[in-house]
Amino acid sequence: MGTKKAVITGVSSFVGMHLAWAFAGDGYDVIAVTSRPHESYEGIRGERLAAISNNVKFSQCDLTNPAALDQLIADTKPDVWVQHAGYADNYASRDYDLAKSMAMNVVALEPLYKCLSGTECGVIVTGSSNEYTSSDDANRESDVCWPDMPYGVSKLAQTVEANRLALQYGVPTRVARIYIPVGPYDAPGKLIDSVIKAVVNGESIGLSPCTQKRDFLGVSDIASVYLKLAFDFSRQTFDVFNVCSGEAKQLCSLLEDLCTIAGADPALLKFGAREMRPGEPMIS
Repeated sequence: MGTKKAVITGVSSFVGMHLAWAFAGDGYDVIAVTSRPHESYEGIRGERLAAISNNVKFSQCDLTNPAALDQLIADTKPDVWVQHAGYADNYASRDYDLAKSMAMNVVALEPLYKCLSGTECGVIVTGSSNEYTSSDDANRESDVCWPDMPYGVSKLAQTVEANRLALQYGVPTRVARIYIPVGPYDAPGKLIDSVIKAVVNGESIGLSPCTQKRDFLGVSDIASVYLKLAFDFSRQTFDVFNVCSGEAKQLCSLLEDLCTIAGADPALLKFGAREMRPGEPMIS
């Protein structure tokens, strides 16, 4: 049958690099797409690309340019296209640039589906738990999506447009709505990263009361879901999956567990030293 090819976009991101790693480890020829020369990336994004450089073939492409997309697909002839690239700067803010995100997350989809029409390639789109409404209740499979932040609006629009295009062009598509990924090469300064660095160095860290509950999921587990979705294309044209553990754990308990694993004193965790962010939901 030959080696299958996977085109993965957004590989300089935390989840994107792990998707490239996982597909390469599963025997795929991985074409890792970046928007500019991969050698030009610096900081944590540069570190991620360097980490996967021996496992993938890099390709530079402007995903909003239909001609460039057409050429990339003609050159690579992929079996799986992972549409992970998206505009995520300032994603947690109400000042998120919705116009810019719609150009990448939504408008760029139709040229992609046109190019893939008539091929054997399936598409996996990265969605988000932000497509649901933020609330103090856990999400349910029966919940209607009604996002209250602009990032969630753009991701839901992406899901709806992917559904329309999948049916119009006959391109099998799966949407993976991921919850809260955690693992190596995550952005420095996030909660789990900050706590681990502090406690392994025997340093105290000021935290909110941490009574909120969060569904963290190891990034390698998320990547394993994408590998399974790549074998699900023959079942029906379009489907959506919530990618989570299904159980939110209280942050204070989770962080205390991290201290236990690290052999550190839980007293280093200064719960209540900071206030919770305004509007932060109690459960995700």
